Amino acid sequence: MVLSALRKKTGLSQRIVASDLGVSQALLSHYENGAREPKLDFVAKACDYYGVSADYMLGRTDEPMPLNLPAPRVCESAPRLISAARSVFETLDNLADTELYAASVNFLLIPIENAAALLHNPETPYDPKRDAELKLAEAEFVKLLRQIPGNEKIRGNTE
Repeated sequence: MVLSALRKKTGLSQRIVASDLGVSQALLSHYENGAREPKLDFVAKACDYYGVSADYMLGRTDEPMPLNLPAPRVCESAPRLISAARSVFETLDNLADTELYAASVNFLLIPIENAAALLHNPETPYDPKRDAELKLAEAEFVKLLRQIPGNEKIRGNTE
């Protein structure tokens, strides 16, 4: 049932999802309605496809992903993006530095907002101020990161 709900949430047809996941439409239908149980490799591929955890796919949790990112379409970089974002926020949570957390979010937000603006209006004019904002946000993030006690490797001291 989770497979069916995820597919419907994305608005994709069984035909498209089956093709993207490399199975027949009939087999996907059997997986979705519980007539057959998918093998582990299919579950892993479906998790990557929809951007959800295996625990969610298997009904062990109601939380699709810790970051609640939208389901990515199949592409080589989507799982890397999700993994990197998860790693960044897990590390920030472990550091428990609210100022660094805010600086990180500001730094990461600018390119995402730029992409959103272009998706909504491909004719959006180039604004060099956004590049400057990105560099300033990056500088603030790096400055705060380097102030963390015991973080010699980031400060350049790799002894």
